[in-house]
Amino acid sequence: MNSETLQQKSPRTSDTIDSGLQRTLAFEIETGGHHASYIRNFAQQWAENLEPHQIHFVVTPGFFQKHADVVDLIKSFKTDTVQIHSITPSENNLLQGRVSRMFQAWKLFCQYASQLGVDRGLLMYSDRFQIPMLVGQVSPCPVSCIYFRPTFHYGNLDNYRPSLKQRLAAWRKRLLVERLLKLKQMDVLFSLDSLAVGFMKDNFTTKTSIRQLPDSFVRSQTTADQIAKLRSDLKISSGRKVCLLLGSLDRRKGPLQLLDAAERLPESLQKKLCLLLVGSLHVDIQDEVIQRIGRLQQRTSVEIVLKNEYVSDTIVQRYYELADVALTTYQKHMGMSSAIIRAALAEIPVLSSDYGLMGELVNRQRLGITVDTTDPQSFSDGLAAVIEQPGQKLFDVSSASAFASSHSPSALAETLKAWAIR
Repeated sequence: MNSETLQQKSPRTSDTIDSGLQRTLAFEIETGGHHASYIRNFAQQWAENLEPHQIHFVVTPGFFQKHADVVDLIKSFKTDTVQIHSITPSENNLLQGRVSRMFQAWKLFCQYASQLGVDRGLLMYSDRFQIPMLVGQVSPCPVSCIYFRPTFHYGNLDNYRPSLKQRLAAWRKRLLVERLLKLKQMDVLFSLDSLAVGFMKDNFTTKTSIRQLPDSFVRSQTTADQIAKLRSDLKISSGRKVCLLLGSLDRRKGPLQLLDAAERLPESLQKKLCLLLVGSLHVDIQDEVIQRIGRLQQRTSVEIVLKNEYVSDTIVQRYYELADVALTTYQKHMGMSSAIIRAALAEIPVLSSDYGLMGELVNRQRLGITVDTTDPQSFSDGLAAVIEQPGQKLFDVSSASAFASSHSPSALAETLKAWAIR
């Protein structure tokens, strides 16, 4: 790969690129949460399965700084098939304010699509681009979108009791998506939510293709020695049921509600529990979480292990292999979570919020048990259940395995090939 493409500068102009290749622009201005994981996975699958077609990832300078491992991975590919570029610092400075940020980002997408001379574009996180796409400039190429948080179909799900505010939000989302699907520049609307895909196909009139996107990730191999070393490094006591909450630990992930639920357990169960919290604590709740952990460690027998730092995708699966239970006990989470796939791959049950898509999938696919995580007693009862019962009674291993396979790297590769090679 040309090392020039790994510098924080604008991509090469289209006249320097082999005109015989199909070229795709994948645009991403976010750096947190799942965003780096998706670029890593797309890049890996593209390099292995879509040569000689090119994909150009355009990201922010912050992505180069925060996710050097992903940039290095792309650099390691012995091909020009996958390239990564950064917008300039001055362009990045324009991305200020929630509303103006998306309009400026859409302008940059159109600018880079023209500059690279691509055949198609992909918005890696399109939820906030809908209004700019509808009222802003027209894209110079067909545009596909990954839509992460559709909720207009949640009324058909169990355990969903929307407030008036949520009903209005769902109505607004449906209105925007229906208009978006009628744009001439729209190519394919991808969604991680298979239920939303089915709902849109059944209820929306559109010529735009609507497809499910497997929620896949690069699957790094783990060994028994790696798991044993991780357990030793974390100083987890033997005989404890390890319940893992992993990811960006913000208020939405529910670490405070989890600690409250653990405090409600009888002492006989607290002695059997290890709460393993892994990921960067959000600044808004960091002090409160640390104080609450200190209080529980003084007052209860619960073992709490906090690893307050970003964990690379390359080692995330080790934590799931170590754990006995995966916690997806988020607060009114919208959309999918790769945590339930990682748990299925590790053959461990999930204790999940019963809300929305994630609760529905856990129940339908028999991946574990669901509780109302906004209710402290319901949450505590769920913790008690996963402590007391053996894993094989909490979920269906064969169903979990099939679910993990449906979101495998090969499933993603087939989806990308069907989209890109036409």
